[in-house]
Amino acid sequence: MQPPILALASTKGGVGKTTLAFCLATELARRLSDMSDNRNDGSPDNRLVECIDADPNQTLYQAIRRGKPPGVRAEVANGETLLTAVTEASRRAKLIVIDLEGSANQAMLYACGKANLVLIPAQASLFDVVEAMKTYGVVEQAADLTQREIVARVVLSRTPVLKQRVVEHSRKQFAERGLPMMSAELMERTAFRLMTYTGTPPWEDDPEGGAAANVNALGDEVASLLGWPANG
Repeated sequence: MQPPILALASTKGGVGKTTLAFCLATELARRLSDMSDNRNDGSPDNRLVECIDADPNQTLYQAIRRGKPPGVRAEVANGETLLTAVTEASRRAKLIVIDLEGSANQAMLYACGKANLVLIPAQASLFDVVEAMKTYGVVEQAADLTQREIVARVVLSRTPVLKQRVVEHSRKQFAERGLPMMSAELMERTAFRLMTYTGTPPWEDDPEGGAAANVNALGDEVASLLGWPANG
């Protein structure tokens, strides 16, 4: 059985795409471990989630190598090697997470064509609304090429913990343009910045903290979109 593929895509850089990819990869690996009653011993055979970093900066790849989160492995790919990497990862993992470069390119089209779910991170600004529309257009192109429905959702990222009017205004702007959105947001938290240095996911670093609760809410919604139980 083919494992589900989750792609993180945006034609704009700096929207929190890699942060969201790391948070979801580690959170969903934890849930997969709980569902399978699988003890994560860090061995190569215990690969629950495989991340494919198709961004030349390799930020996700480096963070996973540094922190060695349980059940998560990472490799790098580009437009020429992505499809092969996905095929090989499908033989090893129970979930594949693809982190894409912040631009519209061949790798993005390939990844969206393979994905079961595409998440489009966007900040609360008109620039991001425009770029999210471009990214959603790539998803629609991929759906047309593959002749199948590809679920896509915009995820508001780097939103303030205290709600601001601009966030709700941005949600209205996305809705008016017909872009489906996730209810959960990736908030602006110090723990997410710290995580890039340590490679340690929020649920492990501070299980009772706000960042862990934020990722748990995101995990619930993504799990539901993938057809998994909400509470892992």
